[in-house]
Amino acid sequence: MKGQVLYCEMCGQPIRGRAYRAIVEGAEMVLCERCFTSVKAKLAPPPKKSSPKPQRPKGKKVVEYVIAEDYAKRVREARERLGLSRRELGMKVGEHETVIKRIELGRLEPDLELAKKLEKVLGIELIRKVEYEEIAPSGKPSTELTFGDVVVLRKD
Repeated sequence: MKGQVLYCEMCGQPIRGRAYRAIVEGAEMVLCERCFTSVKAKLAPPPKKSSPKPQRPKGKKVVEYVIAEDYAKRVREARERLGLSRRELGMKVGEHETVIKRIELGRLEPDLELAKKLEKVLGIELIRKVEYEEIAPSGKPSTELTFGDVVVLRKD
């Protein structure tokens, strides 16, 4: 495949010379020679051509509450619609006028407690419930930071 550049999944540099398919901390990766020799890696077995896709193990169900991305616009528009000044809104939710200003400018994301107060006073929805399953490579839920959490993929 002439013209296709392969990048090391550890350091992100283009691979010149031999590429190594290796197992690093349980994850299969393509590495350059420098990364392969510098980390504790072992060669991965060649991929099986006809093996069925393994079932993903069930993980821990995680529920998070997040603030809407357009919270600044929602708060400003609702406050203006109700005819409240920033100072009046601040008094109703127990915050300073400057906090309301920073929220409306998108410089400060309200915490869940303040977001609940703003929802109640302004009659808007700011908090969104997000549910997902957390799966670790071993099939056990994990809270540890993995290489996949910090990697940036390049698109050519």
